[in-house]
Amino acid sequence: MSDQQASVFRNPEMLVGLSAVLIGLAALGVSLFEANLMRQEQRAAVLPIVELSQSSDLADTQTNTAVYKFSLHAANVGIGPATVRDFVVLVDGVHQPTWQAAMRAITETDEGLDYVQSWINGRTIPPGGNVAMFEYTGPINLAKIATNPKQPRLRFAACFCSVFAECWRTEFGAAGAIEAADDCVANPDVELFQE
Repeated sequence: MSDQQASVFRNPEMLVGLSAVLIGLAALGVSLFEANLMRQEQRAAVLPIVELSQSSDLADTQTNTAVYKFSLHAANVGIGPATVRDFVVLVDGVHQPTWQAAMRAITETDEGLDYVQSWINGRTIPPGGNVAMFEYTGPINLAKIATNPKQPRLRFAACFCSVFAECWRTEFGAAGAIEAADDCVANPDVELFQE
């Protein structure tokens, strides 16, 4: 070691200065780490999870009367609001622009297609919220419309985002499983779902 280098370590002011720089760098590192943890906690505190499901009732057990009801739901089982930015409905692998078009494709008729629907595209579902997107009541086409979960003709999927614009995709039958998505831009080659 040269005399000049050795004199740096003998000079108490230089040691204090170097110590201050090292302490400052360590404090900066800790601050950056804590800021990153806080961002992750904020994102986790508003994580939405959209679950798409179906339900059907064929009988009212309390009154022993026949009830014919089939409905499709989007529920937010997460802890933050979910904004649905893209929604897709397919029948036998073919995109459908409306529930009416989907029901016509399944039943191959217009007869007895009385149903109730709720808008899903662009909708924000609060935590714990449930949207009945489609509800069919009546015996005429119920057997055709009620899908077999193992081989569904009717499939539907949603792309949704959190308040931090982080997005995920899910589909019917995924039981709450979500897949990260870069964004929720609709396919320009497919007609946007209208209902």
